[in-house]
Amino acid sequence: MFLRSTGLGRTLLTARMAKIETTNMVPSTLEPPKNGIAEPLRMLMTMEVVNPVHWTVRAFVDPSDLRAMIKEVLTHPALILKGIAFLFAKDPDYSATATAEQAGAPAPGAAAATKGVPIPKAAPGPIPGSAPRSGPSPIPARR
Repeated sequence: MFLRSTGLGRTLLTARMAKIETTNMVPSTLEPPKNGIAEPLRMLMTMEVVNPVHWTVRAFVDPSDLRAMIKEVLTHPALILKGIAFLFAKDPDYSATATAEQAGAPAPGAAAATKGVPIPKAAPGPIPGSAPRSGPSPIPARR
């Protein structure tokens, strides 16, 4: 699977599902609850990011989250049909994509060939005194 994050800019992460289990682990410490503390049962989805970094991403799903996901699928019949077709589809070959991306990258000696040629700036910097942008625009509400 591919993951994108607004915090990582245009970086595309490649990941795979490692494990799905139910647990009462405390999300903030990733440890079992201490004696006498009741922690609710949650679903833990563990994903392993393999490219361009190696990360383990854990998503704790509460029962209300799972109900919302199921409701979203059940209220869109076309999504159910596409999901069934997707379930039996063959995985794409990503090796061709990786070689195409590598072919577009400049060769290591390309920088040495242009040595001495000034590189123009892409754009001027921010306007002094302007307020910094606080992130991407909000996601529009579904109507």
